[in-house]
Amino acid sequence: MFSIKTFGRNIRKALLEPGFAAKALLKRTGASLSYRFNKTGKAPLPENITLFLTYKCNLRCNMCGQWGEEGSSKSFGIEKVEKKLELASYVKLLDEVKGFKPHITLFGGEPLLYPEFEQLVVEIKKRGLHLGIITNGTLLKKYAKTLVELGVDVISLSVDGPAKTHDSIRNMQGAYLQIKEGTDELRRLKIEKDVSKPLVNVVCTLSRQNYKNIKEMPAVAEELNADTLNLHHLIFTHSDTLESHNKYFAEKFGVVSTEWEGFITHSAEEINVATMAEDILKLKAGSYSFLLTVYPDFSSKEILKYYADRNFVSKEYQERCLSPWLAAYVYPDGDVMPCNGLGYSAGNLNSDSFKNIWNGEKMRAFRQELKKQKHFQVCPKCTELYRY
Repeated sequence: MFSIKTFGRNIRKALLEPGFAAKALLKRTGASLSYRFNKTGKAPLPENITLFLTYKCNLRCNMCGQWGEEGSSKSFGIEKVEKKLELASYVKLLDEVKGFKPHITLFGGEPLLYPEFEQLVVEIKKRGLHLGIITNGTLLKKYAKTLVELGVDVISLSVDGPAKTHDSIRNMQGAYLQIKEGTDELRRLKIEKDVSKPLVNVVCTLSRQNYKNIKEMPAVAEELNADTLNLHHLIFTHSDTLESHNKYFAEKFGVVSTEWEGFITHSAEEINVATMAEDILKLKAGSYSFLLTVYPDFSSKEILKYYADRNFVSKEYQERCLSPWLAAYVYPDGDVMPCNGLGYSAGNLNSDSFKNIWNGEKMRAFRQELKKQKHFQVCPKCTELYRY
């Protein structure tokens, strides 16, 4: 039912939050059974809802698919960048979903730039929902007291390496220092209040700009008081792959996946993948005060194929994407997406309820086609394919 590698990774993470992990396992079991036996495209209510609070960001990171040199935001236009759902719309959504207790993820852009960020966190935790926030960490110190006092469960920090490497990739001198000041303040407040949350998850996305520094990431995680360190493989595609995908997608669903334009790259070819795979193997064998994971957890052989083979299909993970049976993505304009990045909206919260959208006609059609195809053309280089 589950990939052995995915199951093992989840077991290790479960040790940090056993109660939450048990509930997630039940939801994943139900979704897996629905995927296998329900031919209508319906799914149990989701485990995770990600709220993209804003397209805005205070950084212009080199590798960012939205704001980097080739970022898809260049085709957004200022009108789209300025879009956001009002707090009242999120409150309405939270009231609708609180009964089935999904995990809520706040993302962006930079989610801490959402004007009503603190009020939204209050509303989420008031309803007893598990909450994670994905942030670049530069505003962490400002909000540390709020995050601790309100009981945010997990803070995921995007960190590219030690200070010099991180600041270079993020195009901001002192960006790493701001993260460290934020995590130091979190640690101080947690000790003061005798609490363990929020857990701090350091996420390092591997790229041509930082793969030579990954041996230094355990020291970085220690310095940032991390509970977990995740080495995350690069998400990327090639122009011809995306062109072929978009032709099919336009014919099938009437849309093209413009957000993937920001992930077209040839820079993966500049990575010495053999060296990187060897370093990952050594890191996995180490002993740390935090949990170290690699995602996806490919073998060295599959790491080589992932970066070199344009037609890569993993032999170590199941050839199917379970994510649209378990996760939904809410965009700043209210669109509800079954997948982050494909550009396919199953409905909009400004005109319909979440539950209606989740198992509505458009969402079911998407799931049925995805199950038929196993995955779409860009999917094997998207790490979401290996999440469940």
